[in-house]
Amino acid sequence: MDDDSSGDVTVARIVIVTSQTAGRVQVAVELARRLADAGHATTIASTFDIAGQVAALGATYVHLGAKVVDDVAALASGSRLTGLVRRLMELGSVHERREALIDSMGLDGVAQQVAELEPELVLIDVELPAVVMAVAGAGHSVAVWTTMQSVWKRPGLPPLGSPTLPGVGFGGSRVGLEVEWLVFLAKKRLRAMRHLVTRTGLDQMSQMREIARRSAFPLEGTSRNHWLLPFVFLDLPMLSFSARALEFPHDPSPSMRYVGPVLNREREVVRGGSDRLAAIYTRNASDPDRRLVYCAFGAWHKGDDRSFIHRVVDVGRRRRDWDIVIGLGSRIDQAEFDDVPDNVHLFAWAPQLEVLEHADAAIHHAGISSVNECIVSGVPMVLYPFDFLDQPGNAARVAFHGLGLVGTRDDTSLEIEKRLETV
Repeated sequence: MDDDSSGDVTVARIVIVTSQTAGRVQVAVELARRLADAGHATTIASTFDIAGQVAALGATYVHLGAKVVDDVAALASGSRLTGLVRRLMELGSVHERREALIDSMGLDGVAQQVAELEPELVLIDVELPAVVMAVAGAGHSVAVWTTMQSVWKRPGLPPLGSPTLPGVGFGGSRVGLEVEWLVFLAKKRLRAMRHLVTRTGLDQMSQMREIARRSAFPLEGTSRNHWLLPFVFLDLPMLSFSARALEFPHDPSPSMRYVGPVLNREREVVRGGSDRLAAIYTRNASDPDRRLVYCAFGAWHKGDDRSFIHRVVDVGRRRRDWDIVIGLGSRIDQAEFDDVPDNVHLFAWAPQLEVLEHADAAIHHAGISSVNECIVSGVPMVLYPFDFLDQPGNAARVAFHGLGLVGTRDDTSLEIEKRLETV
């Protein structure tokens, strides 16, 4: 560490490595800004092409490696084999093919680029395990970070992607939770075994082992007996940029540190406001009986929102005393919606944090970024999670703490309206 000219502040050089999803990039940029305000020298880095996103938000960025590194299993997907004979024929070349695939990731170059930045601490997105092993194996001080709640198997906690409520029914009992974990981990192991066979040695875990060997990273410092794929890092600190108060009551892993939500408001300043939204805010502020409902579904999910959004529009037809702002995102064209009432407002993009400052309720998919933003804004939620990643578990935590209600994807417009009235 370096002392500044006043001798009062110790400055650290910190590199923050992030994946490509918008929510994580925004967290990385905001974290870098806060650390810089505290006097530290910060750089954002990624193996993904996010230079435009980071530059627009005014942060320093370094691209790691010449090749974008996504899910290791996805890189191997082209080698999935359909016939037993072909699999047997390729077994003899599996080592060479695995070596070539890992060479193509450029992880040696990533470790070298990080070394050139001379960091005293490297914070790496936990969902980039190959980068974690390459950088930690090179001798750098590393902590992993996430925007999720606990990914660990702990007493009193269901798997993160589970809708189970601890303490409710048999499923939420100590025995029920243990059974759920046994089933979850068995499925996780079976999936890994299936990939080992179908990808003929180019599966994710086989590659992780080879990357660990090359990087001199001790795999005994990892465990597959938790929720996160492919494993958790037992010996590295993990920072969660989510609210500890949102978690179910339990004794956290000694490695877990809850920092709390890190919200980047500059992302909305960059894109600018909307005269339409300003008029909606003014109308609601001038009439104490009007309500503003915000509805949006993030890009990081499975499924088609069209039918559901049509039902939300129908809610607006009945409740003319409500303004409903709907962020459609890039997947849905506004032209698909005919005869929309004037109190339902469709936007290709809406400044979520800004709208939440004025909203009385929010409908969304229970992505952790949206959950955190609603909590910070004090907005009750009606959640419609997909059976995808941590969404069901996030929704369960919101319901457990009385921060909102959880619906089902086939709720009618009347049922959606009733839930909104309740919150």
